[in-house]
Amino acid sequence: MSYEKIFKDMTDIYSRLFNHRAALQGLNQNFVKEFEVKRDDKLSLSRSQECLKNCTDCLQPATEQYLKEHVYQLSEAVQKASHSCQRILEDEAQKKTDWLKQERARRAQEWAEFTQGQIQERRQHTDWEFEDRAEGLRKHYVELEEKLNQAVVGKVL
Repeated sequence: MSYEKIFKDMTDIYSRLFNHRAALQGLNQNFVKEFEVKRDDKLSLSRSQECLKNCTDCLQPATEQYLKEHVYQLSEAVQKASHSCQRILEDEAQKKTDWLKQERARRAQEWAEFTQGQIQERRQHTDWEFEDRAEGLRKHYVELEEKLNQAVVGKVL
């Protein structure tokens, strides 16, 4: 979309710089007005003819030469602007890609930390349950041993 805007702006600038149709039409209209107003004045007609011949002989070749020289420069400027725009777009795409990579790495790190936390929590819970059951079994066997000792002592006495 930005290329369309650049192209439109460049064609507008080109037409303003190199399209002399309006100026030539103005000169022609002045010539016609002078001719219509002063038909009898041959001097005015000859001046107009000289002006027209001067435009044809001098201004037209000079304008064409100027156009030939500067259209190339304008073309180079448009190419440079196009390359600059392309480079900017590539830089933006690269920045976006880099940002996405960083975000993915950050999320992967957060996920790894989360899973490690879950694993650690499960280990602690399992260890606690094991210790609790082991303690319960110890107490149970201590009680059984005490009862056994009391029964043995009671039979001996």
